[in-house]
Amino acid sequence: MLGAMTETASQPRRREFTRALMNASINAAVNASIVAAMSAPLFSAPSLLLAQTSPRTTPAAARGAQTASPPSTDVYLVPLTPGGAALPKVGAPLNVTHRDGYDNQPSFSNDSKYLFYTSTREDAQSDIYRYDFSTGLAVPVQKTKESEYSAFPTATDDAVTVIRVEADSAQRLWRMPNSGAPTVMFPSVKPVGYFAQADDSTWALFVLGQPATLQIAHTNREGTETVARNIGRSLHRIPGTKLVSYVQKGADGWFVLSFDPATKKIDTLIATVSKTSEDVAWADSTTLLSATGSKLFAWKKGTTTWTEIGDFSYASLNNITRLAVSPALRSGQWLAITAVPQKRAAVAPTRAYPEDKIDPKSIQRGIDILAGDAMEGRRTGSPGSARAAQWLMEQFKSVGLVPGGDSGTYLQNIPIELVASVNIPGANAGRAGGGGGRGGSQPRPRALQSWAAWDTLPAERRVKGSNVVGIIKGSDPVLGDEVVLVTAHYDHLGISSPIAGDSINNGADDDASGCISLIEMARALRNGPRPKRTIIFVAITGEEVGGIGTSWYLAHPIRPLANTVVDLNMEMIARPDSLVGGFGKAWLTGYERSTMGDLLSANAMDLVPDLRPGQQFFNRSDNIGFARAGIPAHTISSFNLHPDYHTVRDNPNTIDAAHMANVISQTARALRFLADGPRPTWHPGGQPPAPQPRAQPPRGN
Repeated sequence: MLGAMTETASQPRRREFTRALMNASINAAVNASIVAAMSAPLFSAPSLLLAQTSPRTTPAAARGAQTASPPSTDVYLVPLTPGGAALPKVGAPLNVTHRDGYDNQPSFSNDSKYLFYTSTREDAQSDIYRYDFSTGLAVPVQKTKESEYSAFPTATDDAVTVIRVEADSAQRLWRMPNSGAPTVMFPSVKPVGYFAQADDSTWALFVLGQPATLQIAHTNREGTETVARNIGRSLHRIPGTKLVSYVQKGADGWFVLSFDPATKKIDTLIATVSKTSEDVAWADSTTLLSATGSKLFAWKKGTTTWTEIGDFSYASLNNITRLAVSPALRSGQWLAITAVPQKRAAVAPTRAYPEDKIDPKSIQRGIDILAGDAMEGRRTGSPGSARAAQWLMEQFKSVGLVPGGDSGTYLQNIPIELVASVNIPGANAGRAGGGGGRGGSQPRPRALQSWAAWDTLPAERRVKGSNVVGIIKGSDPVLGDEVVLVTAHYDHLGISSPIAGDSINNGADDDASGCISLIEMARALRNGPRPKRTIIFVAITGEEVGGIGTSWYLAHPIRPLANTVVDLNMEMIARPDSLVGGFGKAWLTGYERSTMGDLLSANAMDLVPDLRPGQQFFNRSDNIGFARAGIPAHTISSFNLHPDYHTVRDNPNTIDAAHMANVISQTARALRFLADGPRPTWHPGGQPPAPQPRAQPPRGN
């Protein structure tokens, strides 16, 4: 049986002997490369600038010398889960630049809230851009007359260190503060291509020439010390140390070496992944990452080989070069890679679909009712929530959906316990400007596992919640047993302390807008060709209080979860988002995690990825429960971070019904495609892990 062999006493010694031989051969090759490189003449003429630097680091006077433009490159963010003693794991890459042109040389701020990168725009000017993980906005750090490259933030994040191509074509290391004038750091050292900071005063510099050299400079004294010749461009401080790693090139191969500026000691670490892969990045003090083509590799200190940990060909990218790793956070790390995007293949729809005309007036009428004061904020378990469920049930019936709830009704009832909440002063101040919050001193709904548990409670502590469920049965004799879920939550925050006389959190955008989209899409699909797969529309309760409705559905599915091919969740589509193009445009959470985003954007609707990974929207709506159960599940939204979120100001008069109509019309077409077309599948590393079971807290106050 493979993998179950018993180790003999001599086998460890054989492995140690083999490892020693391999290390000896590597060291011999490296020593030969170093000797050959150090004997080569030094030459640092500025005329070498075009040949040695990245394709876009061309000074203005020399741009005409270029004979061909380099391919466009984009910067991708990849979730990176540290492996401890094992190798790290990677998620799916998200393209955060996504445009024609040169976007390259990524690095992270020390708080991991920002990504810096070099961007060359239409005027051929190259500037350092700062991408905000929370807002999704990318702006220049400073707009200058010169071009800047290879930004790296200082330890306090109050400045970035850059390579600047000056008016006379000189390339030197500069410090560019968040405010104020940039200053040159080592006036006499040029042309500098890349750099790494070993400690507060020691810098490792890649100085251009034939060959390129590794030189050590100090901020507290003049001059430099040449350490190595014929090196690669990838210089890094090894985390947790004052050592610098670099790539030594030679006729016998390329090798990653470490250098200690204090002792001058050089150690050989590992041969590069290939003789064309000179870019590396440290995930931690013992784990090195590199790439070739579309594949990502990791090496652990103490081993002699690279191990493949990801192949991103499914993401339609290739030629991975620059890599950067963010500082560690509790939620993991980010890996940034630069790659060349590849054209994606579209899947042709199996039949023509009608263009669904959605009436903005119908949308506004529905929002006025569902988000009206009579619903009292639709807090889970409240009378207002029960009225909202009753109204939704009537709408599902009016558009011709088949009841999918308990005992032939539209309601899937859920046992809920009410527990007292602690009223914290100021808790109702809400978010982003005040008003609202999560209900203050209102009783807090809590999920129960069974009706038997519900029966044991005093009457004043038990209520029924409901998911509202309607079905369009599939027409295909085979596919008809498969299910496309369409979900949106109808609960909101209820009643809170008054702000300017208003105490009702109406939740027009969050998420009456999603529920109205269910009604309008159901109406459209009932009036068109019957879908091949069964479509189940579910207006869910309890999203705002821990996903009560989703958890109950997962434990008591209307149709088997194994037959559920996808969940398309609708959340906050009432206002345009300028980040993705404004009116009529929407984005998809977790776009990069599965094939759904590409399938829909290529064949059904104008849909783009969620460009605010810092907000973690993929984890913040009902889709996440279905995703953890293994079902490709994503949320369509156009939430623009408006300040009325979770406040009493999220009222019916703030919505854009025409925008909603456009998004719903496109989503109806997407829904038809999901019901008739190929099944979405998870990309490698895209499915979130199932949650670890937690002990239920004791019931009561």
